[in-house]
Amino acid sequence: MRKLLRLAFGLFAFTLLWHPAEALAQKAATHCLGSLSQVSSRLYGDAVIALRSKTAVPLRLPTCVAGSHSNDGLYAIVKSANEDGYALVLGTPPDCEGQHVCSYGTMIGTSRPLNQIDEYDVTRRPGTLVKLTRGLTGYFYASVCASYCSDSLITWTERRYHYIIGLKAERESNLIASVNSAIEASGTQ
Repeated sequence: MRKLLRLAFGLFAFTLLWHPAEALAQKAATHCLGSLSQVSSRLYGDAVIALRSKTAVPLRLPTCVAGSHSNDGLYAIVKSANEDGYALVLGTPPDCEGQHVCSYGTMIGTSRPLNQIDEYDVTRRPGTLVKLTRGLTGYFYASVCASYCSDSLITWTERRYHYIIGLKAERESNLIASVNSAIEASGTQ
């Protein structure tokens, strides 16, 4: 009986200490290949907790991104969150709201149609059909460069939810891998 009680207490203590960011880190470790780097488990920690309390939309946050060998300078900032969706910015100062000068990218999940998303207007940009993990398909929108380069985007739909992941001037292959890491990690977010 004591052994059973000790085991139950140990499992209870473990679940109290288990942090959503740790689950992301464990899931991510096997997916970062080539020029992609694993996102630090601390990056999304507080944002995941805040998003889970504010939105019913399942989270899709990439666990692997290109060009981010040290995530120490990146912050995950909840730009908006409500029952219908969320917008999360990866930025260099902790108060970045998605402006070009400080943003590395944006992750959006919504139950609204994509043409109602203020952050990205994909209706006027040509998209290319791309294959994603788990048999999903999406659309890739290349970065547009003028005085600065915009985010490259991938949009996709899962059941009744629509998602956009945009990363600053990212190549199609890297963005597909980042999106796939977000989809694969969805069970831990």
